Amino acid sequence: MSFTFPEKPMLIYPSLACRIGVEPALLLGLYHEAAERNGMTDEKGRSELLLSRDQWQALAPFWDEAQLRALSDVLLAERLVEITWGSAGNLRVRMPAPEVSTAVRPQVQEPVPEIPVRHNPPVVEQVSRLPVVDEPPPTPRPVRQTNLAQRRGPAPTFGGSIGWRRHKDELEEIFEQAEQRNQKLQSMFIGWQPSELFHQMLPRYAIPADFADGCIDEFVLYFLDKDRKESNWDQKFLAWVKREWVKKQTQDARDKRYQQERDSTLTGASGHENSRPDSREKRKRVTAAIMDIKDTDW
Repeated sequence: MSFTFPEKPMLIYPSLACRIGVEPALLLGLYHEAAERNGMTDEKGRSELLLSRDQWQALAPFWDEAQLRALSDVLLAERLVEITWGSAGNLRVRMPAPEVSTAVRPQVQEPVPEIPVRHNPPVVEQVSRLPVVDEPPPTPRPVRQTNLAQRRGPAPTFGGSIGWRRHKDELEEIFEQAEQRNQKLQSMFIGWQPSELFHQMLPRYAIPADFADGCIDEFVLYFLDKDRKESNWDQKFLAWVKREWVKKQTQDARDKRYQQERDSTLTGASGHENSRPDSREKRKRVTAAIMDIKDTDW
């Protein structure tokens, strides 16, 4: 967890705090800081500071006037500062000369003398007799060093095609893949025929091969005007044939239903005409029976 101080921290010496207390040491630090910022220096090198009553209380707003006066008396008793009080509440603070400053000097550690390390001299074997050889030893061949330019090839030339191979970034790889896909695309042309794999897939959809062959000319003429490119025209043609096959089945079912309705209508009309003579004969017989007064069977 990070923390930032909202204000400037106050300076206090631990050794001085042990000697006169924490609060007097803190007030002495405030006097020194104010003297360095707004004070004056006399001919003896002492810093002198003139403060009004409000400025004096503003040095340490967490103490009241009585506490500031008591802590200042402690500093006077220890002869760390000289304070002269005015009648209007202002005061003059004079710091001691630098040579009698009570600031605690940091202790400097004396350097530890280094102990020299004795190194044993290398042991040299004494040779009493030199070896005698018939031929001198072979001279070692110098090792040929190849620099980076020789390993990587010739340096790039401005405006030329010879140079070091540069690694492609992600965007260039995407463009290269798109270019490879575009090279595989084919335009529609007159005389196009589906592949053998297309004819092997037709039985799965129960589509006759003769029907699919009859759709080739219409499919080719349609996509010649579209100026489109596809990597596999068999898929487009299969979707075309399936759509046309559904249209044909729908039209055949509609025609068959219309024919059935027409046949049933004609059959019903002829049956109605045949029943009309029988109705007339019945009406004649009923009328004759009613007109016969003697016949009371009805």
